[in-house]
Amino acid sequence: MAAEDHYHERIARATERLAQLQARGLLASQRQAAKAKQERRREDARRRKRVAEIVFAVGCHTMDDAELAGALLRFLHERNNPEMRKSARLSGEAFLVHRQAAACQ
Repeated sequence: MAAEDHYHERIARATERLAQLQARGLLASQRQAAKAKQERRREDARRRKRVAEIVFAVGCHTMDDAELAGALLRFLHERNNPEMRKSARLSGEAFLVHRQAAACQ
């Protein structure tokens, strides 16, 4: 009977250790997921700030909200045209280079 109790105790301890390891693993994965979510939020906030800075730098902040939204929607609709995308990218890059050069002076 003592041997049987000994095996039951060993099984109980092993089960408890396994549960603790699983709990630690779960907590670690939850912490990692929370950090990843927080980093996505920070990156989203940085992107929003950058977009707002570009809107102001280009002078679009003077546009009516509906007009600005309409212009962006129109571009998104016409964005599938490779020539339109290339033209927009080139003029945008030129603007940003000029802006950066002006800021350095």
